[in-house]
Amino acid sequence: MSWAGRKRGKPNRGGGGGRGGGGKRGGSSGHSNKSQLGGNRKCSTKIWDDGDDFCLFEEPRLESRSSVPARRGGQMKQRPEARMPLQTICMTSENQRKVKELLQQLQGQELAPESVVAGEDDDEPNYLNDKQCWSTEQEASDVMPRLSAEPAEHRIVDSEVSSFAVHKLSRYGFDCERCRAVLRSCNGNIGASLEYLLLQCFSERYGEKMQVSAAAAEASQEECLEQRQEEAFALWSIYGEKFVERIKNRVWTFSLELDYLAHRLSKSKQNSTRDTAKETSKEICKYYCRGGCRFGSKCRFRHEFPPNHPLNASKNCVDDAHLRHNDGPIYELEVRFPDENKYPLQAPLVAFYSTDENLPLACRLHIAEFLFGMALAAAESHEPVVYTLVTCLEDEHKISELLSNTQHKFSVPPVSLLAAPPVKPQTESTPASNQQAEASTVSVPQEEEVVAEEEEKEEEEPEQVVENESYVNLKKKPSKKYDVQAKSLYNENVKICMQFRQKKSSRHFQSMLYERQKLPAWQERENILGLLESHQVLVVSGMTGCGKTTQIPQFILDASLQGSPSRVANIICTQPRRISAISVAERVAKERTEKIGLTVGYQIRLESVKSSATRLLYCTTGVLLRRLEGDLTLQGVTHVIVDEVHERTEESDFLLLVLKDIMVQRPDLRIILMSATLNAELFSQYFHSCPIINIPGRTFPVDQFFLEDVIAMTRYVLEGSSPYRRKVKQEQNERHRRTAFEEVEEDLRHAGLLETTDTVVRDSDPDQKLTLKQLLTRYKGVSKAVLKTMFVMDLDKVNLELIEALLEWIVAGRHSYPPGAVLIFLPGLAEIKMLYEQLQTNALFNNRHSKRCVVYPLHSSLSSEEQQSVFLRTPVGVTKIIISTNIAETSVTINDVVYVIDSGKMKEKRYDPGKGMESLEDTFVSKANALQRKGRAGRVASGVCFHLFSSHHYNHQLVKQQLPEIQRVPLEQLCLRIKMLEMFSEQSLHSVLSRLIEPPRIESLQASKVRLRDLGALTPDEKLTPLGYHLASLPVDVRIGKLMLFGTIFRCLDPALTIAASLAFKSPFVSPWDKREEANKKKLEFAVGNSDYLALLQAYKGWCLSIKEGSQASYNYCRENFLSGRVLQEIASLKRQFAELLSGIGFVKEGLRARDIEKWSQGGDGVLDATGEEANSNAENMKLISAMLCAALYPNVVQVKKPEGKYQKTSTGAVKMQPKAEELKFVTKNDGYVHIHPSSVNYQTRHFESPYLVYHEKIKTSRVFIRDCSMVSVYPLVLLGGGQVHIQLLKGDFVISLDDGWIQFVATSHQVAELVKELRCELDQLLQDKIKNPSMDLCMCPRGSQIIGMIVKLVTTQ
Repeated sequence: MSWAGRKRGKPNRGGGGGRGGGGKRGGSSGHSNKSQLGGNRKCSTKIWDDGDDFCLFEEPRLESRSSVPARRGGQMKQRPEARMPLQTICMTSENQRKVKELLQQLQGQELAPESVVAGEDDDEPNYLNDKQCWSTEQEASDVMPRLSAEPAEHRIVDSEVSSFAVHKLSRYGFDCERCRAVLRSCNGNIGASLEYLLLQCFSERYGEKMQVSAAAAEASQEECLEQRQEEAFALWSIYGEKFVERIKNRVWTFSLELDYLAHRLSKSKQNSTRDTAKETSKEICKYYCRGGCRFGSKCRFRHEFPPNHPLNASKNCVDDAHLRHNDGPIYELEVRFPDENKYPLQAPLVAFYSTDENLPLACRLHIAEFLFGMALAAAESHEPVVYTLVTCLEDEHKISELLSNTQHKFSVPPVSLLAAPPVKPQTESTPASNQQAEASTVSVPQEEEVVAEEEEKEEEEPEQVVENESYVNLKKKPSKKYDVQAKSLYNENVKICMQFRQKKSSRHFQSMLYERQKLPAWQERENILGLLESHQVLVVSGMTGCGKTTQIPQFILDASLQGSPSRVANIICTQPRRISAISVAERVAKERTEKIGLTVGYQIRLESVKSSATRLLYCTTGVLLRRLEGDLTLQGVTHVIVDEVHERTEESDFLLLVLKDIMVQRPDLRIILMSATLNAELFSQYFHSCPIINIPGRTFPVDQFFLEDVIAMTRYVLEGSSPYRRKVKQEQNERHRRTAFEEVEEDLRHAGLLETTDTVVRDSDPDQKLTLKQLLTRYKGVSKAVLKTMFVMDLDKVNLELIEALLEWIVAGRHSYPPGAVLIFLPGLAEIKMLYEQLQTNALFNNRHSKRCVVYPLHSSLSSEEQQSVFLRTPVGVTKIIISTNIAETSVTINDVVYVIDSGKMKEKRYDPGKGMESLEDTFVSKANALQRKGRAGRVASGVCFHLFSSHHYNHQLVKQQLPEIQRVPLEQLCLRIKMLEMFSEQSLHSVLSRLIEPPRIESLQASKVRLRDLGALTPDEKLTPLGYHLASLPVDVRIGKLMLFGTIFRCLDPALTIAASLAFKSPFVSPWDKREEANKKKLEFAVGNSDYLALLQAYKGWCLSIKEGSQASYNYCRENFLSGRVLQEIASLKRQFAELLSGIGFVKEGLRARDIEKWSQGGDGVLDATGEEANSNAENMKLISAMLCAALYPNVVQVKKPEGKYQKTSTGAVKMQPKAEELKFVTKNDGYVHIHPSSVNYQTRHFESPYLVYHEKIKTSRVFIRDCSMVSVYPLVLLGGGQVHIQLLKGDFVISLDDGWIQFVATSHQVAELVKELRCELDQLLQDKIKNPSMDLCMCPRGSQIIGMIVKLVTTQ
């Protein structure tokens, strides 16, 4: 990190006009737009500091900002009525000092001293700390022993040496371990470390030539400085922006365009790849790894460290590719003048810096030595040499000669860091010193003997220990988990085959086999096995009940068990849901007369029942995708069966793409796709027209009834106060949307005076829009009473009253259908809870007087044990009622179901343009879904299905099939998952997604890439950032995932999860039509920090406290404060699930399970107690929680613009008046002016301390509304907002901008801008370190706790 820049006009002097002029802000000094930006060394209009993500623009780009007044006479519309002055980034002197000390400790850069005292005329900081510089070579040579004597508390231990600093220093040509050792001794100071290494390197070559001459010793320091400044001005005149004086009179850098060097190195790299096979065939020399090989370059083994060796340079280097701008390699000449240096009478230190990975480290040092030799020669004649050095570097012939030597002492680890070769002592009593002496005098054996000895020891491979295995680092470690020794595998297979042969003759097995042979799939057994012998992919299309899910995997397994043990199949069968995997595995194990977990097992997230003998594994699609991250070719797997592919989930479509790539590498792998009859041809075409087998279903007859039939059967009448009645306001809204002519027509129809159009009813018109007369026309033969009920009913709602009436009709037995279980399909968990509670108030279902019914909920958030209870048979005379989501639609067979009640609704993932994210929305089912639900009633006997939508709706309104999920949801999670798989990591997202069975729209991909870049999860060249790795491991929307992660890092986990759960579900605040004003006032009572989310947090905390007092207190709390108890319960459930997810990836304590947290909780959600005080020490810091919201919701930012000031006369003079709430203007980058929704706590706010708000959801009606928003201050935007941060000098002010200049701040000084920038860089680096060790507690390690503590302090106090 560099703190100095050069000034316009004469270098290092004041003044200058035109381009060099600068105004009076910096005393007499002028400032350039770029030179003060802290260590720019590249010459381009877009300049990047090395190793960070801060883009520094040379020219201001402010005309695009909406807040800038339009030019007169131009086309831009002036908006003088509202403006937003630039916010100022301030930092107290104390905070500046602390941040500076922290950065100095972390990076060891040349930091500026304490900022100037407020009120001084010259606010330009002194960028030079003289105490950190070395005066002479003698002083530099003494640095190591001198620093080693410092007190321990001031020394930097190994773990605290910044990897960033080591990597930066190594780019000068020095070995990483040398850099680390010197940085440790120099207290982490990069400048001092570099000068020490250069002096050490040059001293070995030039020795006495480096002595200070008598003329230099006698010369005046002031005269030398004056000559140096004149030379700097001349160099700036010649090289312009290529020359940067990073530290005044101390460090000069030149940005070089050495195209010949880049071309030569890239070409040599291409040539070297031809010999790669030959090189890689060599083994690594073990003597070299242990300390050195006597044969040097003649050795027949490779002289390099293995990847896992502690001294491997690539292992110790930090991968900062995601932080660098990819404009080609950087070449720089750096000239350093140590303290008291008498240049030009004394040679300066010269270094050659490069980011070109093809340029060997040794060559960089040879170039530096060559240039230093020229500097020594020029010093003898007392002539300036810097211009000559730059010219020399541009001479291709001279530099090319230096590239031939790729060996240098300082580019490899020092001998002292390498372990000496082990020497066996002759006797146990031999002193260590004698052993070393003997070792040094051992005669060198013949080459053949050493080679033979090495070959004997080649098999001694060190055992690799893998620690902290997690989802994040699974792809980086060798996949030992799935490697099974061939011998033990064969023995296990022999045992399995023998047990199977014995079992076949048992009576129990034969009886199960007899039942299996009745299934339609059995008739296709030989055909299926035959096609798998000759084809790699097979599509099986089968109707519900044909047995494809349970039987086809068994056909393959049984056939292999009857053959050789070496050819026993190892099958993976994926299921779309957790309960499907468990229930099918248990069913198959039962058919095979064995316990689950032997040859048949299952694996779902956080639960696994399998063993080494498992050869048929049922798992969820996500589990298989996760395995692929560490096992790219599915080692040992012979068959992959993808069941229910017709559901077209995002995961299943992506899995097909992955399998299509794997089958090329694994010709022996067999892939079977199983689906319902729909679209079987589509899957066949995708896999090169592979064969299709059609299996007929085995379902019993099912009677089908629709809404009009159900109303007639139950004689249901809708009460006037029923919540399922069409609202009057709804009818008024429809009336309001009609034209005057249409209203007159409607009035005439109601009066019976206009009848001609009533008979014209289009099939496309939904029932909801028809008049009663039109309904009578459409439904001929249906009673008028039934149609009257349909006419007043809100057909978009799931009518729980009607379901209850239908259940009474079924249980009472007023029909001729046989007794049996009832399966009710509802959209989601909230509806299941509502119906369950409603049935508990009905004496027929609550079992208080007689046990006639038993009610079971069935949804994905239940534990496996709770889900299994729905399969239990009930006693005679007791009706089992199962209330389920669409989880029971496929793969799950509940044998005793006779009645199905289909609500016609389901939760579907859709992209919500208002929220800019995916959400679960209630939608009507497709015809395919309705058929599947109907089929659940006819699995084992004749059944009945009741659809709670009309027959016309079924025939004309329902879509034939759902749109594939990948075409209706945001692609952020899929993009991250693609980049996590090694096979796709180097391919563009577009090229991967275009190979899907039905690719998503390009616009959807582009929008997802933009959102990921804005969040900081993806780089412009589509590389995963550290944050992106973590977000990829969380199966939630990326913004919610970021909020969860930052909540753990900054120790405010519980409130972060509360807000994340509400964003994922919905707000608990309700606003009845007739009590809207009262509800809004109650919400305002919770308001804090101008934030709807903090208001929600306060309301949720109050609800948790009320729960501890009892259910009645909780009910009263919700009623008094206009809160939905069911939504609050759902938020609590989601919080527990989120805590489990974070536990799974190592961010919170291990082993947390949602259901366990619920059991432990004593009122509330239990998350706070489960995660502990450590993770929630900042849970009450509202400013910090607002900052976390900024991190998650960026770039959803609103600017608040105030009108021109109005003044009021008072006795003391004119006083500026606060603007009215309606006078404030709110602007977003893409939508222009927007409005705050009346339900927001900020609706009537007149003054915001910060003119920025972040929001989650936009609603577009007649105007664009921001529903919920939260005020955010300057520091959260700069430190935690996604995207790139730009710094530029504009009219004497240092302007920090985000989002292409749309968001801008003014820093009080250059130093503040630099401190903020570097602190942001350190936070990014901290996240990258978390990737390497996900279980590392960032708040417990010294570096992590210091960075996070400092950011918390700035966010809280500034």
